[in-house]
Amino acid sequence: MALKRIYDNWTQVRAASGMPRSKQRRDWREYLKQRPAIAYWGDSWFSTPLYKNLCWNSFARIDGMSIRLGGPGLTAAEMLTPAACRNYAERFASREFDLLCLSIGGNDCLGDRLAKVFAGQGRMDADDAFEAVVEHGVFERLLARYDLLLSSMKTVGGSFRVVGHGYAPLSRHAIGKEGELTVRNLGLAAMVMGTVGPWLWPVMKPVLASKAEAERFAWRLLVDGFRDQVLAPSRAAYPGLFSYADFSGIGSVEDKDFWYDEIHPTEAGFGLLAGGFNTMIRNALPAAKRGAVG
Repeated sequence: MALKRIYDNWTQVRAASGMPRSKQRRDWREYLKQRPAIAYWGDSWFSTPLYKNLCWNSFARIDGMSIRLGGPGLTAAEMLTPAACRNYAERFASREFDLLCLSIGGNDCLGDRLAKVFAGQGRMDADDAFEAVVEHGVFERLLARYDLLLSSMKTVGGSFRVVGHGYAPLSRHAIGKEGELTVRNLGLAAMVMGTVGPWLWPVMKPVLASKAEAERFAWRLLVDGFRDQVLAPSRAAYPGLFSYADFSGIGSVEDKDFWYDEIHPTEAGFGLLAGGFNTMIRNALPAAKRGAVG
C-alpha cells in the first residue's frame, strides 16, 4: 500500500507500515525520518464533519502522517477506557508514532453531565455554580481519566509525547446559539436534523441570572477549571510526556465571528487556534521533525 498523509483506520496503517522487517516498514521509517506520525484523538473539536475543525486546521500545516480517532459527542469516560488506552499505546509503539494530540474533556462538563450537577438546585451566581461542579467531582473524574491515559502512553517509550489543549473562553454573544446544519456542511441529512446544541445555556438558564453570568461561569468551568484542575496537574504528574496549549488569551469573548455555535469555533476560529496548538506540537517533537510543522 502506498504511503499517504491521512489514514482512515488502523487497517490502512498496518497495510502501509508492514511487518517490522518488511520493505513497507523500511519505507515507512524512511518517510518518517524528518516527518512526524501523529494521532488525533478527540471529540467534535477534532471530528465535527460540519467544516474544517481543529484537527484539519492543525494537520493541514504539517508534513507527515496522521490518523484520527474518537468522534463527536464522546466523553472522556467513553474514550479513555483502560482497554482503549492500552490498545492505542501498543499500536503507537509498534507503528513508531511520535505524538498523540488530545481533545477530550469538554463534553464531560456540558449537557446531561452538567444537568446532573444542578438537578433540583435554585438560583446562584457563577462562582457558586463553579464550586458545585467541583464538589460534584467533575474535574476529579476527568483527572483520573487523564491519568489512566497518560500512564498507558508512558509505556510507548522513546520520544513519544502527548499534547492536549484547553478551551477558548465562551462568549455571551454565542451562549445559547444553535449550530445550523446545512446541505453544504452535512449533506442531505441536514434537511432532517436542522440544528445541533446548545449544550450549556439550557441547563444553566434556570440557575444563572443572565448570559453575562453564564459567560463568567463558562470561563471558570472550561477555561480556568479544566486547565487548573485537569491539564496542569496532568502535566505536573507526567513531566516530559504531556504538555498542552492554553487558549485563554485568544480573544474569543468579543469576537462574534469566532463562534459557529455555543461551544464550537467557526472554521476560521479553529484556524486561529491551530497556530498555538501547532506550536506545542512542534515543541513536543524530536528536533529532526520540528521543521515539518507549520
